[in-house]
Amino acid sequence: MGTLLFTTSCDDDDPDPIDEGEVITTVTLSLVDDGKGQDAEATIRNTTGNNVQDAPLTLKANTTYNATITLSDESKTPAVDRTPEIRQNGNEHLFIYNYNSLTNDTDMNVQITDMDANNRPVGLEATVTTGANAGTGKLQVVLKHQPGGLKTGASIAGETDVEVDFDVIIQ
Repeated sequence: MGTLLFTTSCDDDDPDPIDEGEVITTVTLSLVDDGKGQDAEATIRNTTGNNVQDAPLTLKANTTYNATITLSDESKTPAVDRTPEIRQNGNEHLFIYNYNSLTNDTDMNVQITDMDANNRPVGLEATVTTGANAGTGKLQVVLKHQPGGLKTGASIAGETDVEVDFDVIIQ
């Protein structure tokens, strides 16, 4: 019994290994506006091989939102929240946000606000600002895994862990 406890306690002193093969089936983007009363949230799930968005992100024009993104693995019961792993290993992860206007030259700016231990952007938190024009677009969210010194804060090098396109309506 003493040997078992000793072995277990030694294992607890080791840092948690990074699971390179983690599964992410669900991405939720939550936006809280700057006081105008229109928060927004959308989830994209891929449990069948196809990305399915539950509802478009409906945003107000000329508005600033505080955004947070959460990631989970719904292939397990109960679902596993992967967000803490990304936050803990932020020095190896980078979210990239790209907005593509589909109508009326809509505009959206995403500014990452959370940083890793090396003061480089992570992207679990951001400020989203919409432009003046109403219309539709797509917000692409890509999570890059950048281990072993790949992360510079400006490079898109590394493997893609997640890539989804959120439908956006700006009113």
